[in-house]
Amino acid sequence: MNFKKAVYAAALGLGLTLSAGASQGAVLSFEDDDIDFVLRPTTGGGLTAPLTTGTISVGDVLVSVFEVPVFTIDGANAIPTGQELTGVAAVQVTGVSGTGVGAVYTFSAYTGGLNSILALGTSGQTVVNGGAGGGATLAMWFNGTGTGADRNLDLNRTTNPATNCTSLADCLTQASLGTLVQVDGFGTDLDAFWRAVQTAPGGGDIATVLGTSNTVPISTAVFAQQTFVNLFGPVGFQNIATQALCPAGTTAADGCIQGIVGQSPITGGSGLSNGAIAHSDFDAIKLVTTVPEPATLALVGLGLLGLAMGKRRRNA
Repeated sequence: MNFKKAVYAAALGLGLTLSAGASQGAVLSFEDDDIDFVLRPTTGGGLTAPLTTGTISVGDVLVSVFEVPVFTIDGANAIPTGQELTGVAAVQVTGVSGTGVGAVYTFSAYTGGLNSILALGTSGQTVVNGGAGGGATLAMWFNGTGTGADRNLDLNRTTNPATNCTSLADCLTQASLGTLVQVDGFGTDLDAFWRAVQTAPGGGDIATVLGTSNTVPISTAVFAQQTFVNLFGPVGFQNIATQALCPAGTTAADGCIQGIVGQSPITGGSGLSNGAIAHSDFDAIKLVTTVPEPATLALVGLGLLGLAMGKRRRNA
């Protein structure tokens, strides 16, 4: 489905909820630029250096480092002046169904924990639910854009296909500096999932992906992840299919997730020389709900009254 249409559908659902006076919702929308690494666990329990050849297999760990140039709350920019929003995601391949175009890859949280991935950098950051088996798959931070230790991360494949982080460690460090904003992953919500569908020949071969133009789609990932940490208020349940608010959502398998829902086209890695093999682009939304204050409810009531009066005048 068209993801931007899904955002509009979510906004409509939130508007209906607000007019009912039950709760107030805010749409948090993310659009980012990513680079993707493939790591392989060793027999000793560690991880290999990023792979640039071979076939993506069950057990492999896909690590994404990303910058978020567009983060809005109800359409308004939510990135503080002079800062940027960056992050790290890590998922582990648990299954591969089929071969070639149409092959489906399923993922879980990395069994070694997101913190062990972050430890490959030098920022010293840790996240909740990030230990071994903790379930965390992604975390985001607000950080600076200076020219010193905290650089302005540039991962845009169009303007800077080589990126300005030089290795896995450097990329992880630059993406995890600053103030922790959000952590998501596989938790108690049974609706959480992460999977990808191969859309081009050779999409499972690492060297082929690395050598493919960064304008050519290789696969598409889709995900729904539970939120563990969020700076912007209580996280609402949203319908995974429509992104509309689920007022009666639960952590059971009911098609509603208390977290983030999104998709990510993955393209070839041409231009990369830092160990990453592909570019991608996460587009995702989250719903934050708050109880409206009496003044807010009064304004909503006046607005509805005005709509009703306007309708009566048109019908007169």
